[in-house]
Amino acid sequence: MNNIALSYLLNLLARRDYSVYEIQQKMRAKAFSEAEIETVIEHCQHKGWQSDQRFCQHFVLVRSRKGYGPLRIRQELQQKGIETALIAQQLATDEIDWFALAEQVFTKKYGDHTPTEWTSVLKQKAWRFMLSRGFQTDHFSHLLKIECN
Repeated sequence: MNNIALSYLLNLLARRDYSVYEIQQKMRAKAFSEAEIETVIEHCQHKGWQSDQRFCQHFVLVRSRKGYGPLRIRQELQQKGIETALIAQQLATDEIDWFALAEQVFTKKYGDHTPTEWTSVLKQKAWRFMLSRGFQTDHFSHLLKIECN
């Protein structure tokens, strides 16, 4: 095993968790061979230093605490190379109340508006904001007094 490749990977993992895909991208950028990359990743997984499941679990926790919904989190994890089944499993097992989180995010952004200020333009803006945060319409439509179909 290449000690330089292993040192590089351990240096990365010492700072934060990375998905296998992210590690591969970073190591390819540093011109490590595919064989070296696979060898050091397998070694680190065997030692328990790298785990896509742990990465996914931590990522869901951090992003939900920052006010992002399940759709956005799912998309970001897919971009980081996490398998769809693992994402679905993690989102299902985490006990996150997406309705309460959506209400908290909505209230923080739009809580100071009075009922008379809620024009159709403001409702559309709020709707787009909540969708961009990754919430499903049923998580927040009741906050706008709009029925979702």
